[in-house]
Amino acid sequence: MDYKLEIKPFVKKEGVKYKIIQITDIALHTAKRAPTAFVGKKIQKAFKTNTSDRIYSPIKDDTIDDGKGFVIELLKSNPDFLRMLQEEESKGYKVLISIPNEGVPIIPAEDTVQFMNSKNGKRVLRGLANKEVKE
Repeated sequence: MDYKLEIKPFVKKEGVKYKIIQITDIALHTAKRAPTAFVGKKIQKAFKTNTSDRIYSPIKDDTIDDGKGFVIELLKSNPDFLRMLQEEESKGYKVLISIPNEGVPIIPAEDTVQFMNSKNGKRVLRGLANKEVKE
């Protein structure tokens, strides 16, 4: 069966059970993080324990402009996530991805803030400021 990830308003249907993935934020890291290999397993564990969790993925320059697009591309390209969708559907659930209307906040992670406050981080900031002045 083919799966499509669509961005559209939610309309509740009677007799359908839902599980909702709530996207809260995107944190940008400077430290190398291994991408989350089994996104689906991590999401199922969060459903089971009713706790929040994070997944890690590298980002491409062209997707950072749109937080919604980034989230959809990340999930759509992960085969483990698609497997999880099939399993949840076989159990009778429809999985929804909830994204805030005002968009997904993109924030610097703690390691990024620490780097920007460091000596090397301040050098990077000065270099960027000089580059802007020249342009």
